[in-house]
Amino acid sequence: MTMNAPLGVEQGADDVEAHLPDAPKERKMTFRIHCSCPIILDWLAALACLVLALGLEKASPKNRFVLKDTLYWNSFPHKQNTVPSWSVPVYALVGPLVLMLVARFVQQRPWRELARLWAALCLAFFLTGAITNCLKLPVGRLRPNFVRTCWPNGTRVFTREDEWGGYAVCDPSVPTSDLEEIRKSWPSGHSSLSAAGLGFTSLYLLGQLRPFSRGTCLGRLWRLLVALLPSFGAVAVGVTRVLDYWHFTSDVLTGLAIGFITAYAVYRSIYPGLTDSQCNLQLDTILAERTTSTSAREMRRVEAF
Repeated sequence: MTMNAPLGVEQGADDVEAHLPDAPKERKMTFRIHCSCPIILDWLAALACLVLALGLEKASPKNRFVLKDTLYWNSFPHKQNTVPSWSVPVYALVGPLVLMLVARFVQQRPWRELARLWAALCLAFFLTGAITNCLKLPVGRLRPNFVRTCWPNGTRVFTREDEWGGYAVCDPSVPTSDLEEIRKSWPSGHSSLSAAGLGFTSLYLLGQLRPFSRGTCLGRLWRLLVALLPSFGAVAVGVTRVLDYWHFTSDVLTGLAIGFITAYAVYRSIYPGLTDSQCNLQLDTILAERTTSTSAREMRRVEAF
């Protein structure tokens, strides 16, 4: 008995020393798991789209050949924006983020779901901005107020001019920022970004209020109306762009289409269809619940045997 005690102590010490080198490996594995988390990848994708959109915003659009006979389409008055550019991220991005934060506390959902939801909204918004700028720059369509902005004194000047038209040379008094903006008509950035942020919000509300879900029987109409209100706001912003003579109708319709389609594609990547009985839950949550229920049934079967 007296000889076995030291032997046991030595074996215990050997076991401790044997496990010491494995601790850093375990920490490394945990770090890798956290770094490969899908939510982090979603945020990185949204950040990449933001960088791309901001980079394209600084680029100059194409200087198109201008036909003199069609300039009457671009001779509308230069008016101030009813919806300022700085307000678009406020109501189409920050507002929905706050709404989803409040909903998280009301529904008592996990923070992980909120993080994924925020990442999806930001991805839809920034991706729409990148797509819009990718189209604006090579097209270089003139805005409806191009003539009044480019030649405020009424004297039209062209370079490489022929009998049909030429390349417009704006008055030196026109600010550089205006020189670039008057060639960015198609598609409408206000419309596309509004549709992306507010359209995503409508889809989120449709999923949470479930007006189309088979599990909902009462109050479908008011749920549908409340959920569609943000999208109505996006359409209203597009209307102001036409009334302010900053865009043509085709610019606004294209922008709304880009925003709504992008929002729907991103939304469906994390949520099931709106007719699903569990459309208020994210796909990862549904999969986890199904896996847990399956494991519970298997455990009961094992206990029964």
